[in-house]
Amino acid sequence: MQIEKQIENLTAKQGIQDGFPIFIGYFPTAMAFGLICRNIGLSLGESALFSLTNFAGSGQFLAINLLSSGALLFEIFISVLLINIRYSFMGAALNLKLDTGITGIKRILIAHGTTDEVFSVAILHNGLLSSNYLLALELTSYTGWVSGTIVGFLIGMILPHELQLAVGVTLYAMFSSLFAQELRQKGILVLAIAGISALLNSLLVCLFHLGTGWAFVIAMLLSAVFGALVSPDQDIEELP
Repeated sequence: MQIEKQIENLTAKQGIQDGFPIFIGYFPTAMAFGLICRNIGLSLGESALFSLTNFAGSGQFLAINLLSSGALLFEIFISVLLINIRYSFMGAALNLKLDTGITGIKRILIAHGTTDEVFSVAILHNGLLSSNYLLALELTSYTGWVSGTIVGFLIGMILPHELQLAVGVTLYAMFSSLFAQELRQKGILVLAIAGISALLNSLLVCLFHLGTGWAFVIAMLLSAVFGALVSPDQDIEELP
C-alpha cells in the first residue's frame, strides 16, 4: 500500500543554507570558465549571458572548447545536447517530488536551475518539496555560477597570460569528476566505454581529419550505443 507523500516543512532560508555549499563549489569553477571565455575572445557581457542562459558547467566547458576549436554552431548544439540530456532524467525524477501546487513559470524556473548538485541535495529529502525551498536552493547555486563567471573574466584582465592558459586544464578536471562518479557507481564497464569513445574520437580526427565537433558527436553516439547494448538491465527503484 502506497503511503501519500507529505510536503516537508522546508523554507526558503533552509534552501539558502543547503545551497551555500554548492555556491562555494561553483564559484571557483565558474571563475575558470570566465577566464577561458575571455581567452577565446568573448566579451564580459557574452560570458555572463552564457552562464545566465545555460547554467550547465560541463556543457558550457564543452561548448567553449568546441567554439575555440572552430566547430560549427550545429556541432556545438548537438554535442551540448548529448552531454546535457541527463538533466531530462533528473527533471523527471525531481518532478515526482514537487508539490502539486507548483505550476507554470515556477516549474520552468525550477527546471532551469536543476543541476547535478542541486538534484543530489533536493532528492535526499523525504516527501514533497515546496517551491520556496527549491527556488532558494537553486538561486543560491545559480548566483555562485554566474558571479563566478563574471569575477573570473575580470580577474583575467590582471593575471599573466601563462596563468590564464593554465586554466584550460579545468575542462579536463570537470569531465574527470563526472567520469569518476560513473566509474564508482557502474564499475569497469564505464572505463571500457570511455576508452572506446576516446579511441573513436582520436581515429576520426587524426586519420579521417574530421572536425572536432563532428568527431565528438559521432564518437559519443557510437559509444553510447555500445554501452546500451552491453550494459545489464537494472530495475528502476522508486524514489523516496
